[in-house]
Amino acid sequence: MDSAANWQQQGYVSSFQTPAIQDSFTFADSADAQSAYRALLTAMDGCQDRSQTLQTNAKITADAKVTKTATSTDGTAYTRVWTGVAGISAPGPQTDHVYFVQRGSVLTVLQYGVPAGTDGDRSQTVSDDQAALAALSNGLDTPAAG
Repeated sequence: MDSAANWQQQGYVSSFQTPAIQDSFTFADSADAQSAYRALLTAMDGCQDRSQTLQTNAKITADAKVTKTATSTDGTAYTRVWTGVAGISAPGPQTDHVYFVQRGSVLTVLQYGVPAGTDGDRSQTVSDDQAALAALSNGLDTPAAG
């Protein structure tokens, strides 16, 4: 985010024991944050085509499917089900989950991948992503400790 005044990144381990990353970008004002949020949503609209092109170029079957799975007043969630391309993501069949929440001058992005066959792996439903989006949004309301 070129116009962000501040950027924080936090790494986690997902419940599937895979990497999860949360990025928080602080902008000069809410209008700039909203503009960046809209730009990310526009980019996600083309994510399926770009992912399939990456797969084709890597000589992998172009099976990527990107779906908007949840929305709220301040956020949007997507999944990308695909065979990942090494160097861009973990290789092999997986489902990537991406959540965007814009609140005031802050834009937060949470993303994680679930490799197919991961212990405990199951298809997440739209309601699962809706709940995760709500939890992320609600977590942004929590005051910092200390």
